[in-house]
Amino acid sequence: FNTSFPGTGASQWDMCQNDCRATEAETLDRIVGRGFRYVEDAHYDGQKWYVYDFPASPAKFYVFRPPICWSDAVYDRVRVVDRGGVDHWQGGVEYWHTKLIFFHDSPDCIPVEVNFASLGRHRRGEGELFDYAQVEVKWAWEVHAESYEEEAWYSFSCAERLRAAVPFSRIVGEVAELALGFPFFTWDEADTYRQSLDVAEARGIRECHCRIFADAVLGRFVE
Repeated sequence: FNTSFPGTGASQWDMCQNDCRATEAETLDRIVGRGFRYVEDAHYDGQKWYVYDFPASPAKFYVFRPPICWSDAVYDRVRVVDRGGVDHWQGGVEYWHTKLIFFHDSPDCIPVEVNFASLGRHRRGEGELFDYAQVEVKWAWEVHAESYEEEAWYSFSCAERLRAAVPFSRIVGEVAELALGFPFFTWDEADTYRQSLDVAEARGIRECHCRIFADAVLGRFVE
């Protein structure tokens, strides 16, 4: 059975692979074109990553390298996950976090997590009021399909259908574009952002934490 295209000698599989590689390269080129600075290819948490610095700060943007074609429009739903409770390992600190999971019912579809978090207080710049941001587009090891509530912990989730099915490249592109406006993770227990609003506005720092960023991403994909 001949799957070659007339006059090219290339099989359908080869053409598909070339399209996939081209889409990945174009997506990464657009990230750099927006001002992100490529740092390295990395391997941690069982995943391979492209690592970028934000244009004007040490904030980080991580994109994992999924073993799928970046151009296949397979993601048609997104799950909003809110988790929290009392972290006894941290002395009883109250914890909460919001993230997004893009998915499809197909068993071949790798669920993708979009996560906005702090890069760490220890990496805060001199004279800075807030932590730098860490934005990740990564393999979702947990899909959080079920909601539950216990005495000291909860996990609530709800799924929404996207306006249209999208490929992995589109998710990466939209998240990168949004992330540019939020190089800082501004939430802390002292409510520093609101206490120092004049200073934050003078420095052009927009309020952002995991829920704000999740809502911004949802606005790009959901009615």
